[in-house]
Amino acid sequence: MMWRKVCAVLVAVLAACCSAYAQGTSITNFTVPYTSYLYDFWQKAVPSPQAYLPSRIILGDDLQVGPLKNPNDLFVSAQGEIYIADTGNNRLVVADGSFQLVRVISSFGDDDSFNSPMGLFVTPEGHIYVADTGNGRIVHLNPDGTLNRIVPAPQAQFEGILPANFNYRPLKVGVDQHGRIYVIAQDLYEGFISFSADGQFRGFLGAPRVTPSLAEYLWSRFATKEQRQRIRAFLPTEYTNFDLDSEGFIYATSHAEDKEEDQGGIAIKVRKINAKGQDLLRRLGFADPMGDVEFPDRWSTATRRTSSMLVDITVQPYGVYSVLDGNRGRVFTYDNNGNLLYDFGYWGSGHGQVASPVALDHLGKTMLVLDAQRGGIVVFEPTDYALLIWAALDAYERGDYHLAERIWGQLLVLNSNFDVAYTGIGRALLRRGEYAQAMENFRLGNNRAEYSEAFELYRKELVYAHFPQAFASGAVLLAAFFLFRRFRPGRPSLPAAQEAAAAQAKWARFGRKTLNSLRFGLYIIFHPFDGFERLKKEQRGTPLAATIILALVVLTFVFARQYTGFIFNRADLSKINLLVEIGSVVLPFLLWTFVNWALTTLMEGKGTLRDVYIASAFALIPVILTVVPLTMISNFLIAEEGAFYYMLMSLGLGWAVVLLVVGATMVTHEYDFSKTIFTCISTLLGMAFALFLGLLFIALTEQVVLFVRQLITEAIHRT
Repeated sequence: MMWRKVCAVLVAVLAACCSAYAQGTSITNFTVPYTSYLYDFWQKAVPSPQAYLPSRIILGDDLQVGPLKNPNDLFVSAQGEIYIADTGNNRLVVADGSFQLVRVISSFGDDDSFNSPMGLFVTPEGHIYVADTGNGRIVHLNPDGTLNRIVPAPQAQFEGILPANFNYRPLKVGVDQHGRIYVIAQDLYEGFISFSADGQFRGFLGAPRVTPSLAEYLWSRFATKEQRQRIRAFLPTEYTNFDLDSEGFIYATSHAEDKEEDQGGIAIKVRKINAKGQDLLRRLGFADPMGDVEFPDRWSTATRRTSSMLVDITVQPYGVYSVLDGNRGRVFTYDNNGNLLYDFGYWGSGHGQVASPVALDHLGKTMLVLDAQRGGIVVFEPTDYALLIWAALDAYERGDYHLAERIWGQLLVLNSNFDVAYTGIGRALLRRGEYAQAMENFRLGNNRAEYSEAFELYRKELVYAHFPQAFASGAVLLAAFFLFRRFRPGRPSLPAAQEAAAAQAKWARFGRKTLNSLRFGLYIIFHPFDGFERLKKEQRGTPLAATIILALVVLTFVFARQYTGFIFNRADLSKINLLVEIGSVVLPFLLWTFVNWALTTLMEGKGTLRDVYIASAFALIPVILTVVPLTMISNFLIAEEGAFYYMLMSLGLGWAVVLLVVGATMVTHEYDFSKTIFTCISTLLGMAFALFLGLLFIALTEQVVLFVRQLITEAIHRT
């Protein structure tokens, strides 16, 4: 009964919101040998409903033009006609939106013809531009297929820029609303070739830059002339394909390598390039638009454990764009902020799979994938799930936030893993001024940036509403405190002997020496040289006090991991393991203690193992004094105030490191500065070596246990 109600709501929402998308008729009666997935905030694949399902494949025989031979490009014009660059047959095949043949263009002008055309573009007015690769030119045809002009190779302009033997072979072509022509050429690493509307060479645009590693830079400094010439072969990857939006921005894909310029260590595979060559693509999603972030083979029946190679892109309304993965045959669709909305398709020869995907375009809400190996177009139709996403985007774009909220809510019924839906609801609530509810939805959607915006407004609202009461209450409490200090009744005096006996009994109950040792830790952190010297020589520190401090440090990190403000806490709280958290503090501490003591016994160190343990523990007191209050304060800060949070956190941890160097090494072992630094570096290296030996021992132990288990099993079977 509940499912029937949900379906009824879905039908009502679709009827109200999706009339504009009638051409994208949904299909739900097909099954495919793969499942769909999204990526969560921690970039792990999570299941998702199918957004698109395959309906059929259009072959050359279906168009009555014979088999297509190695087709390489696909374009849907503004008039709804479908153009195919049939490369192997040296022709263009044109069909209408119903996949009925319109015409075939194989010759033009005075019996001129194509030679391996690999790219094409059709302007809104119907003019056809073809990258005639084999002939090294761009062919401009009129809407009726007759020759308009030839844009030849700008070899004269290339002189001095490219090698003299450069062979101009255009692969892809595009034209903006001003008539400017952009070309991707084979073996050209300077980006797009730009031509003016009259076909004059204007220069290069949007070249991906190479950022050499430190090792490569040092090698180039010491390499011979011949070796440096070979180093130049490390060039940025070429663009693979591109599309233009209605404003003339170029959306381009590339099979990016690690050497290319990157964002946060991840190679850029999609760019949005303006007329100046600047990349304006918004990358606010959980991962950069790059296809697969990890290789979720568990969601499929096939295994291809290579990163995505994006071979084409198509731009859709509202800044949405879809990219085609040539390795897996998947189509990934992103919104204008770089959030992954859905993906579909997979590599293979089964139903709804593509064997060699080379091009992608959309016909309304229908998606078309060109399969070069099978020589046809695989047609994907949207499901109700995809149509709901488009309806939500449309409602938000029109400013109907209440309707957008309802649609995003229905999407969450279908897919509870859809974090973009929580963000959509949060945005609608934010526009209506419901800041607390917006914050909750942004939290559920792991959207920290917009959570910060909502929290700033909510915090400001609370301050304006409650500041007078808070100010008055604070003033009353402050006055009461001063009055109490001024007029508090005196304690009855006791004879000195009785007072000393009472104090002695009190400290005895709570461990006087341990408490005094802990109190002395506050003196140490502000007077490190004198404090650590007294800690060692006057025995002001105890092993129990050091262990208590170590336990408090462990609790501090557990507390911080669990209760740091949402904006600054990127840990997956559902997967926190208490034993791992304890080990991440205790194990490095013990390694430091034992390795430091072991090394210093060989380097005339004056400290014992007990001294190193106590001094190292007391050096960690600043961690407790900074992390705990900052963890609580982080719940009241917005993202723009995070610089202060991170700065104070770094100061606290740096303070502890300085004390660790000064106290546990310099003062404890009575070293000078240079020997202290050498000892600390040696200790870190020794810790790494000890950890390696430990892991090696564990691996060998597992092998021995496995061997013994196999022997026992074999003996049992033989007897």
